[in-house]
Amino acid sequence: MPTLTEFLKDLICPRCGWTDSFAIREIVPVLRVRNNTIAVKVRAGVCTHCGEEILDKTASDEIDGAVKKLRDGDTQQLHHIGEAYSYP
Repeated sequence: MPTLTEFLKDLICPRCGWTDSFAIREIVPVLRVRNNTIAVKVRAGVCTHCGEEILDKTASDEIDGAVKKLRDGDTQQLHHIGEAYSYP
């Protein structure tokens, strides 16, 4: 499996079309899982021109694993960071 750096080399951004414009950054996607949300910090390629984010398999698997833990109620390894509220 290629590293994130190898994966991003010479990649054309699917949003803006620029070539080789990705920098490796830490991002924190926030996902909704039923009535809960989860934020997962991962390394990803971010286009320096338009901000498009590209995940490699490692980051994708990490996000999928965190979502599965929350969905299954296995929250021992998750950190409770607050509450979420809905306004009508």
